Amino acid sequence: MLKKVIDWIKNEATDVELIDLVNAINSWNGELEDYKFFYMDELDEIFYGIKPTELLSRLADDFDKDDEGFKDTIYGLESCNTEDITDDIRCNAEEVAESTINNMDSIDLPESLKEYLEEE
Repeated sequence: MLKKVIDWIKNEATDVELIDLVNAINSWNGELEDYKFFYMDELDEIFYGIKPTELLSRLADDFDKDDEGFKDTIYGLESCNTEDITDDIRCNAEEVAESTINNMDSIDLPESLKEYLEEE
């Protein structure tokens, strides 16, 4: 099953499906925090009530508000596009696949992954 999930991650999953899968796992147990992606329109909601100076101190030097989203790293908030984060996920497909298999009874899997796993 591991090989099949890796193949789905690398070759079949859309960027949105990968982000949703990782977010589902992170919502369950935070196991894939390195791949957590926030859409830029969530920025105000996530940081509501935080002083502007504190928010600015969390931004990486090259933060670009025109990117699709951002991730929280040890260097601060880094802006990125969905392609950036899904490239990271695909490059680390084995780690994400193992986490998916370990948590599949506790999260909602993308329909295309369910169908892919049912194929012979």
